[in-house]
Amino acid sequence: MSIKTKTTSLLKRIGLSALFPVAMFLVMVLVTVTNENAYVNGKYIYLGSDLINTVVLGTCLSVSISLAIRLQLKNGRFDFSLGASIALTGIIAGNIGLMTGSPVIALISAVVIAVILSTVIGLVYVIGRVPIVITSIGMTLLYESITYLIFDGTGIFGFYSQEKLSFFGRIPLIFIPVALAVLLYILFNEVLTIGYKSKMLANNQHAAINVGINETRNVILTYVFNGLIIGLAAIIYVSQNEIPPQSNLSTASIMFSYIVPVYMGIIIGSVSKDYIGIIMAAIAMQFLYYGLDTINLGDGGIERIIMGMFVFGFYAVSAQSFRVRQFVQKLKKNKTANTTTN
Repeated sequence: MSIKTKTTSLLKRIGLSALFPVAMFLVMVLVTVTNENAYVNGKYIYLGSDLINTVVLGTCLSVSISLAIRLQLKNGRFDFSLGASIALTGIIAGNIGLMTGSPVIALISAVVIAVILSTVIGLVYVIGRVPIVITSIGMTLLYESITYLIFDGTGIFGFYSQEKLSFFGRIPLIFIPVALAVLLYILFNEVLTIGYKSKMLANNQHAAINVGINETRNVILTYVFNGLIIGLAAIIYVSQNEIPPQSNLSTASIMFSYIVPVYMGIIIGSVSKDYIGIIMAAIAMQFLYYGLDTINLGDGGIERIIMGMFVFGFYAVSAQSFRVRQFVQKLKKNKTANTTTN
């Protein structure tokens, strides 16, 4: 297959994946345009100037965190410690940024720190040979406790409010860390052999080891790559949020807040690539969040109920999609048979 043909095919598949955020946008326009809360002094606000800025910022943060979650899930590991790694990295890198006055140093610090934290988790996992769920919960509690021991237990405040320090969390420079995160994900899964070996270990560990794949080395390298993505996600996160000291697995909320685009992205990306699906799902979810905020349903239990119903409905429809494909194929066969008979 030629490069031109491959490019055309990929663009078509991206277009199919893009139908989801487009559909979500149109649905939210219909929902908000008929709701009086979406009007301020008679002006319709959903399509206002804040829409693009809010959606872009939210999407970039969501994509960077979601890719880190997906990288581990793709290799058969549900790691609870991701939120704690982001919080601890953000606190340390943010304070370094405040002390040096340099956002670049803060970015580099975030990547280095996240790689160290992630690699330590990987080492504990392979050396201790304890299930990853237990290992990650233990490391989460450890990393959260550290947030009370450093910088006098103050966390990080004021970093995101200083424009000259937080520009990696603002348009247009926010595209730098998120683009690097996507490139690292693609590099790991589609370019380097480590991604192929990781996939083999996830699908059939025994067979992979028998053909000579070093599982310990592969796990550590996976955590190193994951750390790189976590560092990029952390600099975006701390550039948009204050991070107080954490405790009692509170950082798990960071991970679970961004896990929906991962699972939706896997399904949407089935027609293209999983990372494309994650990007499209993240955009769609931001349209939804912004729409709910517009009609004053963005806070509290109502938003959670709506989100829960939406996610359940999405998976219910997706689970039955194969029946739709079978029905369409049956119609095509019947049409072909009738044409042949005539």
